[in-house]
Amino acid sequence: MEQTVLTAISTVGFPIVVTFYLLTRFQRSMDQFTEQIGELVKELHRRP
Repeated sequence: MEQTVLTAISTVGFPIVVTFYLLTRFQRSMDQFTEQIGELVKELHRRP
């Protein structure tokens, strides 16, 4: 893993690697947020 990160940094540059990492984490957070919003909508539709 560490070697892969170092290779990526030397190939494309540190800012690009950091940006990719942050976007990946942000996407996971957005996926979880979307799931929770979907569950909330279902719960609100169940109530009279």
